Amino acid sequence: MIFFKQRLLTSIFIGLMITGILMHYLTTVKADIENNVIRFHVVADNDSKEQQQLKLDVKDTVAQYIEKKLQNCEEVQQAYDIITAELNNIADIACQKAQSEGFCHTIKSQIGNFYFPTKQYENFQLPAGNYNTLRITIGEGTGENWWCVLYPQLCFISCDSGRIKAEKIQLLKKVLSEDEYNIISNSVNKKLPVKIKFRLLELLCP
Repeated sequence: MIFFKQRLLTSIFIGLMITGILMHYLTTVKADIENNVIRFHVVADNDSKEQQQLKLDVKDTVAQYIEKKLQNCEEVQQAYDIITAELNNIADIACQKAQSEGFCHTIKSQIGNFYFPTKQYENFQLPAGNYNTLRITIGEGTGENWWCVLYPQLCFISCDSGRIKAEKIQLLKKVLSEDEYNIISNSVNKKLPVKIKFRLLELLCP
């Protein structure tokens, strides 16, 4: 009985230790993903059909402008600095687009660190976390939002489910480590470098 208890406690300790190591590993990798990605977030004034369409029109206009500025970026800090320097221009472009559509909203552009929930696509997943984000708020900003990955440049993906094309995946591989890419790629996510199976019963009953 004493031997059995010792074996049980040892198995539990090992299981907890391995679980702790795995959780630390996943937390570290997730933090690295957050630090190497910049998101683009547009929040509508309200949920009316007109305001939701304006949100998409502003998104398209700003995305076309800022993506040209970022096309030669080699690292995330460079992209962050360019976006920061362009904030006033981005706000002006967004306002001009809104005015051309007949709206007179106050539009705020900012870059900050904001929380996003996990987003799942057909072959791509971004874990929940706090990401550096270019955010545009139209008017009161109480409507449904839209977001994409601005760096690396994946803004062709909408909030609907989509599949990343091979050439776009290469952009991700350039800015993420192998472990980070494994976390977000569904095709690889099933083959994470660390597999933990708690085999308490097997240990107790060889």
